[in-house]
Amino acid sequence: MAEQFILHTCWHAEEAGQTINTEAVSPSRAIFLATHAPFRLRRSRLTGGTREDAKNLERAADLVDEEAVLSDFLTRKSDTGALLMPIVGESGTGKSHLVRWVRERVADTPRRKVIYLEKGKTSLKAVIAELLADLESDNAAELRRTIDQLSSSVEPEALARRLINSIEEELSNTTQDGVSGPARVLRGPRGVAVMLQDPHVREHMLESTRFIPQLAHQLLHDRRDGEQQRPERFTTEDLPLEFGDIRKVAQMTAGLLKMLGTNPTMKIAAVDLLNECLEAAVKRAFNMGSGSMMSAMEEVRREYVRQGREIILLVEDFALIQGMQRELLDVMIEPARREGVEVLARIRTMLAVTTGYFQSLPETVLTRLHATVGYVYDLDAPLNAAGRGEDYMASFVARYLNAARIGGEALDAVSDGAEVPNHCASCHFQTECHAAFGASNEGYGLYPFNRSALSRAVHSTAPAEAPHQFVPRAVLGSVVHKVLVEDAKPIRDGAFPHQGFIERFRRAKIDDPLDSATLDMVESAYPTEVDRYRAFLEFWGNAESPFEGEAAVRLAFGLAPPKTSGGPRPRTPHRPKPPVERDKAPEAVGSPLSQSLRSWLREIEDWATKDTDAMPNVARELRGIAADAVTQRYGWADPLMNSMTKDALKSIWSSTSGVVHIRGARGGLKVDPESVPIQFAKTGQNAQFFKSVLLLSQGHPPMAMDSVYRLAELAELKTADFTAAVLANQEITDPELVLGLRVSLIGAALAGRAWPGMPEAEMVDAVLHDGKGWAREDFSTRVPLWSATLTEHLTKREELVNRIRNAVGISQGERGKVRLIDAAHLLPLLQQAAQDWTWQVGDRSVPAWVTTAAKGFTLLPSMVNEQLDALRDLLAALRRRVARGTLAKVVPAVLDAMEDAKQHGLRLTSAQIENLRTLATDAQDADWRVITELEDDLARFADTTGGDSDRTRSEITVAVKGRGPALPAIRAFLEVSNAWLDEALESAKSRTGGHEAETSDNLSSLVREWAEIVCSEEPTDG
Repeated sequence: MAEQFILHTCWHAEEAGQTINTEAVSPSRAIFLATHAPFRLRRSRLTGGTREDAKNLERAADLVDEEAVLSDFLTRKSDTGALLMPIVGESGTGKSHLVRWVRERVADTPRRKVIYLEKGKTSLKAVIAELLADLESDNAAELRRTIDQLSSSVEPEALARRLINSIEEELSNTTQDGVSGPARVLRGPRGVAVMLQDPHVREHMLESTRFIPQLAHQLLHDRRDGEQQRPERFTTEDLPLEFGDIRKVAQMTAGLLKMLGTNPTMKIAAVDLLNECLEAAVKRAFNMGSGSMMSAMEEVRREYVRQGREIILLVEDFALIQGMQRELLDVMIEPARREGVEVLARIRTMLAVTTGYFQSLPETVLTRLHATVGYVYDLDAPLNAAGRGEDYMASFVARYLNAARIGGEALDAVSDGAEVPNHCASCHFQTECHAAFGASNEGYGLYPFNRSALSRAVHSTAPAEAPHQFVPRAVLGSVVHKVLVEDAKPIRDGAFPHQGFIERFRRAKIDDPLDSATLDMVESAYPTEVDRYRAFLEFWGNAESPFEGEAAVRLAFGLAPPKTSGGPRPRTPHRPKPPVERDKAPEAVGSPLSQSLRSWLREIEDWATKDTDAMPNVARELRGIAADAVTQRYGWADPLMNSMTKDALKSIWSSTSGVVHIRGARGGLKVDPESVPIQFAKTGQNAQFFKSVLLLSQGHPPMAMDSVYRLAELAELKTADFTAAVLANQEITDPELVLGLRVSLIGAALAGRAWPGMPEAEMVDAVLHDGKGWAREDFSTRVPLWSATLTEHLTKREELVNRIRNAVGISQGERGKVRLIDAAHLLPLLQQAAQDWTWQVGDRSVPAWVTTAAKGFTLLPSMVNEQLDALRDLLAALRRRVARGTLAKVVPAVLDAMEDAKQHGLRLTSAQIENLRTLATDAQDADWRVITELEDDLARFADTTGGDSDRTRSEITVAVKGRGPALPAIRAFLEVSNAWLDEALESAKSRTGGHEAETSDNLSSLVREWAEIVCSEEPTDG
């Protein structure tokens, strides 16, 4: 059986890492030439000789290649004999590679001398040695000796200190002459120089990771492979504005730092001033006299003019040649002829320089450049957005892939001038590999990339503001090197693309995401590997499925085939897709979709498929649909309670109440997603669901009926959450209802309508009664605190009871009274509430509707005790005037005594007679047995033998019991009649002799007879 193309790597990771080096100067000549790909350059015209002109180059539309640049460089005539040709581009665009390529194509001849300054040879010693290699003059020897002596005798740390001292001296020597504007204050000894004089700032700026120590190291030592390239010059990041403790520095320094930290213009001016002084400071640190480099280079040019040779000066990175840039620039543009005589050798300089550094060149140089060449070659040439530049990217990367497969040792063995072999030609998987993954126009295979994956990876690593920018160093280092080295093992293990790949290559905004329908399919088919399959389809399928060669690519990576229930879907050839296709909303059967609905559908698609938060407008609508689905299906029957209007539900369960959380959607309340009842993850399935329910809500057929069923299931599943939300919002959860019922019971007890142990049916009536019409007939026997607490409670009781009724019953219509009570819900709660007849809630949270009706209830135990004492006192007072068994005789006896008193001359006023008769009538109508009942009740709870709880319940029962109007009537009658009889006795005693004596004796006899009646004891009251 033939071997399958699966989990195969046609390269060795270690060899690939050594072969693919992002620094153009590092590889061998064979590797360099084997991986060289044509350049994409454009001529950018310099319209003037100012720095502003340098910032506004006019870029030509047409591209040129390196062959055209080389020809132009070598053949262009210069009237002055000095040709300067800058190669401009951002870091990593291939400037140094182009200069090296020119070096490989241009050799020394009897008519030409090539001086090549490599970017890796950053030390002044190496630069001087290269520039003055053939010069044996005294001046050159002295310059070499000066540089050699310092380079061999000083360490980088010491040079860094010399540099910062030199920079401070140069800053101090600057003047404000000819300088206008706020930046004037930065110059001179009291300007930026102050900052470098402060020992704390100096210590900060001499930390090993900062610019000055890095500069010192590379001025003494050439850059080695793997070392980070130091910055070209000072930037705002090098200013000590993040100084740890500004209180340590001198007052003047602190003021300067504060000014720079708050004024962006001054910050930039300070950096410009530091860079302005940098070259002179380097010379000062190396004891190089001013003009020494220029003088030596002029001697070089005189030597080569004597030899009849032209100088080809190739500088890979001009910004890294610190300490001599200005003098070298002067040498580069110095005319060869003076007074008609050629005294200096002609010189052609190709200068690699970053865009920013080019814009800061001295205007004398820019003016000469504008007058001679008039343009630069610009490598900042983005790939065409429409064509996507896939062929160019494929050609560039495939060369490196081929070199990695062959290996550096084998490439070095290729004879000079021979064609680089194509490793794919000898691979037995070539046919299926190239059919699935593709190849460059030169025939090099793209595996493990294809054109789509390569383009997307390149876009992912390009600057966010310029996603079409092709930066060779970034592509090689972040794309090719990473995949070949770090992903080789995952490919062999069948785990590619893995999470590391996904995190490294975030989809660029210019690339389409996988549409939500396909994402839904992926989520369903591969629930545990959604990210892996999504990355595979987005990168290798260009966000389409199926795509050309999909089956073979899946097999190569060990990915399972798609799981589909229907027949095969039509195959789609690989092609760039216009973005508008993805934004096109689905058309529904029937009426066309409105523009706003189309916009909402696009928002849903973007939410599911893009990395950023989305759905700024439709999210609220979707939250409302989900929330309303629950409320519309809710029966308000478990537990049975009154339904609520939509307006009332807004703060409880709506699109704005925080009950629905859509991950990654804008808007909504700031809530903990894990605590939200309805949660939607950012998935393709949910996007399809949202689209369907949204269409349905707008009167269009849904995309799939499954979404309708899912909405119904959602409503059923979230019933308990909705119930909990309503109960919590209304503060009518079971524990809260128990508290409310307890307050209602205690209030009813204060009114004499409820007591411990009463029948359950009567307790229900009492607890659900709103208290209207309640009044204690024994009000006058109640202690003041009792009466005041009851009065306060009755003003709040209706609201309390209505809340309870609505929580356990339903009404007819939205505003009708509750007509039906859920006894199955109420009775267990009521039984729980009736277990405790006191109001001691401690630290428990109590709803406001309960607490307002419970004012003073915490004093219930003391109220009960006070009331019992009052009842005891009342009973004692009554018993002092009437004994058990004489109750039926008291009123007639008093009335008879009144009549006899008249006959015996003890007359009463009409008011006394009227009052006594009224009281007698009330007392006659009263049930005098209430005295005996009170006496028995007080005796009964006094004999209670149970625990404290039983005694408390007995005390409350006696205290709250309504005893009607009898006791007040009897007490009033007895008190008034007793006072009259006392008065009558005193009157009888005062009468002596005669008729008055006889009357007094008769009256005394009558009173004694009445007293015997009142004080006699009988076993029962009649």
